[in-house]
Amino acid sequence: MPFINFNEQGVCNYCRGYKRNRYRSEEQLKKIILESRNKLSKFDCVIPLSGGRDSSFALHYAKKILGLNPIAYSFDWGMLTDLGRRNQARMCGKLGVEHIIISADIKKNRENIRKNVTAWLRSPSLGTVPLFMAGDKRYFYHANQLSKNIGGAPILYAENPYEKTDFKSGFCGVPPVFDIEHVYNLGMLNKIKLGTYYLKEYIKNPAFINSSVYETIDAYISSYFTPHDYIYLYLYKRWDEEEITLTLTNEYSWELAADTQTSWRIGDGTAAFYNFIYYSVAGFTEADTFRSNQIRGGVIDRETALALVQIENIPRYESIKWYCDIIGIDFQNTLNCILNIPKLY
Repeated sequence: MPFINFNEQGVCNYCRGYKRNRYRSEEQLKKIILESRNKLSKFDCVIPLSGGRDSSFALHYAKKILGLNPIAYSFDWGMLTDLGRRNQARMCGKLGVEHIIISADIKKNRENIRKNVTAWLRSPSLGTVPLFMAGDKRYFYHANQLSKNIGGAPILYAENPYEKTDFKSGFCGVPPVFDIEHVYNLGMLNKIKLGTYYLKEYIKNPAFINSSVYETIDAYISSYFTPHDYIYLYLYKRWDEEEITLTLTNEYSWELAADTQTSWRIGDGTAAFYNFIYYSVAGFTEADTFRSNQIRGGVIDRETALALVQIENIPRYESIKWYCDIIGIDFQNTLNCILNIPKLY
């Protein structure tokens, strides 16, 4: 784990620096949404709907629990799975919610991903793995534009408080920042460090200098400089995995993936691939940091978390093959290359 250190009691800095969420009330949530909305808009809020479990539950919660009139928004950048699309349709159809879908140039985006993955395989580095996902960061820009276009409705965002993955910027030489609520609030110095790291990687590996460069620069700006003035659902409503999964499957026939037992990240076509890289090379994935933060938050115990990651870290080969096929790279050669990268453990 990048930048990890332990005190004399054997407690790491990630645990020492963890800040538990002080939940606001659900009454406050409804009040702030209604006070933030433009009275001339027919919509109370915009809900970015990825097709994943947290945003799907947010749509349910806004419509059925808070009694609001939301509009759903999705950005299809080329890596939304068919399962994710079906779950979006299930939610919006059952709730009777209008759904705005904004699509990138899918063919171009997939070609850019292929170029970056191919470049990465020539000179693998864990710090440059996020380049594969550069195309999805336009998501923030379009969310802000849609909010303006429908009269300034506030954006109710379903960011999971336990999904903080400091290791991704850590592999770029940026230390974890514990006193921030959101991953894009790194501070100006760390944003410069991050940009400098990628500039050096581009110089070291010129194959990254391809048609995706504009998209990568745009992703950096969208992630760290575009305003994220959103209302965060799970700062008001306690995130409960069992409640979310049961609500979605029982009330909406929400579909689960065939190649994993978890309901997390199943609508995202990239997650199985990049987590396979992290697991193979570093020995852990997003699942480990997610469950670790739940332990720190007092949600689950260590034994439960260890049992869960044993299941969640099983490689999702079916999804990885889909990813390789969809961007046009050879599945077996790619796996062999990843497995031959020297381990960090």
